[in-house]
Amino acid sequence: MTNAGHEGRSIKLRSGQQADGTWVCEYTIIQPGHDPVTNTTGAPQGSFSTREEAEAAAWEAAQAEIDSRGPIA
Repeated sequence: MTNAGHEGRSIKLRSGQQADGTWVCEYTIIQPGHDPVTNTTGAPQGSFSTREEAEAAAWEAAQAEIDSRGPIA
């Protein structure tokens, strides 16, 4: 699992290899300042040749979702 941040929110990535040898990666966006903490989970479409490609696609998808929300209120 990889942890990072973007625009004041935390992003956790969880990647895994499928039976066919391809990789997928799920992201969780953690929104601070709410009680309870608000989490959003998603994943980029498709599977990828390497773990790095899967994680890069998930990171980009998570950043795009965060950017579409705007600043934390």
